[in-house]
Amino acid sequence: MSYVNGAVMHEQPVPPIATVPKLEGTERVDVATTARVEEIRKQLLEPFDPSEIRWRVTATSTQQSKNGPVRRGQLVAYADQRAYTDRLNDVFGEWGWTRTYNVQVAQNFERVTRGAKGEKQSSICAKVVVVSTVTIHGLGSHTGVGEEWADDENSATRAEAQAFKRACACFGLGRYLYDLDKVWEDLDQYNRPVRTPGLPEWALPTSLRPKPAPAREQATQQRKGVVRDETLAEVKRLCELVGFGLAKATLQKYGGVAEPEKLGFAKLTIVIDKLTDIGRGVVRLHNAAAKIGEARYAAICQEIGLASESADDIPDREVLKSLLTRVEQEADVEGTQSASIEEARGRLLQAARQVADKQRQRLADVVKEASGGSLSLERLRDLKAADIATVEAATAALMSGAQR
Repeated sequence: MSYVNGAVMHEQPVPPIATVPKLEGTERVDVATTARVEEIRKQLLEPFDPSEIRWRVTATSTQQSKNGPVRRGQLVAYADQRAYTDRLNDVFGEWGWTRTYNVQVAQNFERVTRGAKGEKQSSICAKVVVVSTVTIHGLGSHTGVGEEWADDENSATRAEAQAFKRACACFGLGRYLYDLDKVWEDLDQYNRPVRTPGLPEWALPTSLRPKPAPAREQATQQRKGVVRDETLAEVKRLCELVGFGLAKATLQKYGGVAEPEKLGFAKLTIVIDKLTDIGRGVVRLHNAAAKIGEARYAAICQEIGLASESADDIPDREVLKSLLTRVEQEADVEGTQSASIEEARGRLLQAARQVADKQRQRLADVVKEASGGSLSLERLRDLKAADIATVEAATAALMSGAQR
């Protein structure tokens, strides 16, 4: 027995696939124009509304967590056949398409199931096999096949739905559901997912997708992208300059990553500032090492406990500071008081931050005012021994003002 759109009809041959059926005595609108076919194609390919999507558990597993065992299930997305019927009615009208079903029962299939204790059980069972043909008047027909085990009381209904949806997928309707990834979610006591998985943007109807940014916003984003690329390139250059050990320590301490490509723009700006400061110390180290000679420099590195005299083996900023002090002292160059300079700069910045927070001023303005204009925030990075007195005086002025 066959059915057309759910109504019982006498047995009739199934229309051939991708052919236009001849309907005598009935006028049909010719839809087979290029523009109309393309419009129909877009309407059929449009994803269903998320409210039409259901999730079926196809596999389960049990995982241990800190709160005990958790049951999880692998979910596959699907849509009820009524969503397919509604879409066809919306596009072609109730009289613009038809479907037929041909139901058969196939005997003697071996079915393997698992018992309550997980043991395999084998039995001989029949299958309900349904062939559904969907015909769109003026376009053609497609056929789909569905099957279910006959011992299920709903086997015919499920096989018919499966066959119908597979025939629709040949027209492109619901075809995107096959491309959705399978996802794992926690299950409740009734083997139902505790959370509904989200759908990717491409699997949403056009009306629900985020609208593209305006041209001005796109241009701004492109400029930000260019600036980020330039900043990233400079970070990579500085990483090569300071060596592997210092670069790795800086990236992990200030960026939380081991590779600069994984940094966001905000952290890139912080890392580039730190690497620039370390880079100056490395350049000073190279200059001082050249004055004392390779042999003496290697001996100092060994005394400090470095694996070699290569900059790659300097593990962090503190070791660099210690090594630089030793080498510059032996080279007798300006900068032998680098430790005291850095200490003085640290005290000044600490006092300036306290005043800036209290008076709600910019840190740069506080430093400039405390030093009478002789120091700037940028210049603090390049202090020399001769500047210690100026720095100490500015620090004293800030501290006395903060105590008032």
